[in-house]
Amino acid sequence: MNSAHRLAIPLASLTALGLLASDLYLPALPAMRAELGASITAAQATMALFMAALALSQLAWGWAADRFGDRRTIVAGTVLLGGGSLLCALAPSIEAMLAGRLVQGLGAGAATVAVPALIRRRFGAADAVKALAVVAMVESTIPALGPVAGTAIVLHASWRSTFWLIAVLALLLLPLVARIVGAAPAPAPPMAGTPGAAGGYLPLLRNRLYLRYALSYAAMFGALLMYVASAPVLVTHALGLGIEAFAALQIFGVLAFMLGAAVAVRMVKKQGERWLMRSGMLLQYLAGAGLVGIALAALAGAAGLLALAVAAALFCGGLGLRGAATMGGALQAAGDSAGKGAGLLMFLSFAAVAGATQLVAPFLHAGLLPVGVLLFALVTASALLLPRR
Repeated sequence: MNSAHRLAIPLASLTALGLLASDLYLPALPAMRAELGASITAAQATMALFMAALALSQLAWGWAADRFGDRRTIVAGTVLLGGGSLLCALAPSIEAMLAGRLVQGLGAGAATVAVPALIRRRFGAADAVKALAVVAMVESTIPALGPVAGTAIVLHASWRSTFWLIAVLALLLLPLVARIVGAAPAPAPPMAGTPGAAGGYLPLLRNRLYLRYALSYAAMFGALLMYVASAPVLVTHALGLGIEAFAALQIFGVLAFMLGAAVAVRMVKKQGERWLMRSGMLLQYLAGAGLVGIALAALAGAAGLLALAVAAALFCGGLGLRGAATMGGALQAAGDSAGKGAGLLMFLSFAAVAGATQLVAPFLHAGLLPVGVLLFALVTASALLLPRR
């Protein structure tokens, strides 16, 4: 196991908890909505608000990672994540739940910035893509299998247990942060004349190469989590299946993602980052077109779970192929401000998730078609934004 793999695997555990907080509770949405007396739109807003808070936090955490270092950044974020989870577990109303999700989202953002920034500081371009791909493989099992675990929890315990679990895990993680992050190198001060040297985000916003990579990644990421957040409603209402079918969809997706990421690790030095990005984009185009076709078939009552699972697997496999290379391209273009580069990239990504999730929420009663159309539009935007060189 090389140094990229040795560092990447423990670092992935730091981002995993925040990702678990994003969707562990999704299978509990119907029970939560019933107990709190919330509408479908208000219940879906718990995901959109979490992602909006996560997006906004990226700018602050990116600055903090460059200014105070990764360890302090992750500790502060973990404390907020645990506190927000406690608020959610005790929430007496949908308004209190939304407040808790806001705090959760703010805390979850720390590691998502600090980890890729740390990797970019330590490794060269090819090894950084390898390390990011390994992190992505580990992380992908969390948001994908999180709802599977959530389903098991909801079948045997209260929906509130999903939030209690996050609070306890956050408490247990705190002593491990120093051990995992402590040996990592401190951020180097920016060199004059490099992107981000002025200490703010304006140089990055003027960096067209960075922005194209970052926006391409954001559109792809927004498409993925918009679909994941909508899937419980689609499976139960549009297809008339149980929540267990949603768990099956997630398993298809995570296996495809892990396969794509494993191929990326093996092929990055042979074929290069551009090959990974183009191949992944092709798979995602097929998935987007397929989902629109499935949606049209569903209008005639001819769609099924297997077709939906194949489309999800194609999209997630494409993400596994191109995700790390696209992120690596953005961070390389950011120059010495890796923390701010990661922060702005993830801000754009989570903003895309929040916007797409809430945009499609009022139309979920219409079935698969609104989700399919929006996913295809986001995939197209991601392809057009990707730099050609």
